[in-house]
Amino acid sequence: MIDFVNLSIHNLLPSKWLDNPILREYGFDNIVVNEGTGEIKSRCNAEYKGLTFKVIPSAKSVDECIKILSGSLHKYFNGGEHNYNRFTHNNCVRIVNELAKKFDIDPTKTVLHGLEFGVNLYLPYSPQRVIKSVVVHGNKPYEAINKNRRNGVVCVRNNYEIKIYDKGFVSGQPQRNILRIEYKVLKMVDIECFKITFLSDLCDPLKVNPLLGLLTDTLENTVFIPYDIDLTVLSDREKLKIQSMRIPSFWKELNKQNRVYNKIVLDRILKKCKAFDYQNDLKNKVFAEWKRCINVPNEASKIVTFLPSFNEKEAIEIVTFSPLEYQVKRSQTPIEIENGKIELKSTSATVNERVCKTCGKPINQNRVNSWFCSIKFNPLAKRCRNKDSNKRRTFKAQIMKAKETEKYIRVTYKNLDDPTQQTETVTLKSSEIAVSRGWLNTIVKIEILHDEPKLYGCPNEPTPEILTGVDAKNYASKLNRENK
Repeated sequence: MIDFVNLSIHNLLPSKWLDNPILREYGFDNIVVNEGTGEIKSRCNAEYKGLTFKVIPSAKSVDECIKILSGSLHKYFNGGEHNYNRFTHNNCVRIVNELAKKFDIDPTKTVLHGLEFGVNLYLPYSPQRVIKSVVVHGNKPYEAINKNRRNGVVCVRNNYEIKIYDKGFVSGQPQRNILRIEYKVLKMVDIECFKITFLSDLCDPLKVNPLLGLLTDTLENTVFIPYDIDLTVLSDREKLKIQSMRIPSFWKELNKQNRVYNKIVLDRILKKCKAFDYQNDLKNKVFAEWKRCINVPNEASKIVTFLPSFNEKEAIEIVTFSPLEYQVKRSQTPIEIENGKIELKSTSATVNERVCKTCGKPINQNRVNSWFCSIKFNPLAKRCRNKDSNKRRTFKAQIMKAKETEKYIRVTYKNLDDPTQQTETVTLKSSEIAVSRGWLNTIVKIEILHDEPKLYGCPNEPTPEILTGVDAKNYASKLNRENK
């Protein structure tokens, strides 16, 4: 999951690091200090288990220093040796607590300036097959990492970059089929919607889990064309089309609408060739691996809870962390409050399950803003969209008919002055409906009259159409918007 971080440390005296025995052993023993004033004359670095600690004299004041911590939390977890195994969210919380204790870091005041996250996928096939099949992300081509496409490919955008590379090969484990899919945040504005600002935010699963959407969207917008497809089943025109699509410049010259159209054409051609669907296979694997990383029960036995206390406490089910109390309270996830701390009732609560608005089936593999099933995963997806569309179209027609024909509406609502009293009724023309939020919530029933209102019980009056509950409130709210 979380890998590389770039942090600036605030509210920390430089002496806390300069006098730290671990950092002095790994680099801070060579610092140059003015003996008269105690001022640090030059920047100093310490390398420890894959992390780099920097103390840089500030140009603004001789009494201040800039403290920077950068490196791979995943590699630190493995003693600075490698980062090709699984690194779970609980592991990340453990490392943050350890850094807080060893190096006097306050995670709630340590600002993030850069972040890398992703997953390591153990594939039943060679990662090189994926790397050779990658063409573009949107309209921007993937380029070879370090001018060697065997290592992997990278696509650099304005605020972020995407890497897809052979983790086993670059880690000296070529016999292992490990593919790394990684998202590197170059500017934190790219993830400001997730409210991830401080190091402590990486310990909140409710903030970290939505990052999965960035990974899946990355794959959704990436064009994969397998290099070993069977071209013999294609027509000459289709062969020419597929060869053109392998060239990144083909996609660069297209606008968004044409790119969408050509992706549809590409899907049809690949299905005709019976080509392997790397895109959906990787999306499924990314989702499954992310779920394992963020939802590993009974992993932590003893975890140091970071500031304000460094006392050891037992973690029975899942890691808990008190400084994030007020952030977690806003979530709809089931929580349990005990002794001033917030704990998730179950580990499954950390995964945001999204379902189709119509049929209720899971749609976590779809785009983040999807409401219905996708045709890629459910061949009956159109029924879901059409069913909801028909419902909304019928409701819209009902509203417009009432407005155009000046239907009379009889509204029954709760007594605003005294809620304990009986409900009240008012009859208005459809064009006279003007709903405020407070009045809308008091509606009990709406009757759509077919003719001009008459005394109740009149035998000539047709039975009105009756709406109650949410349907009545939706009808009044929609009619109010149309009137405005």
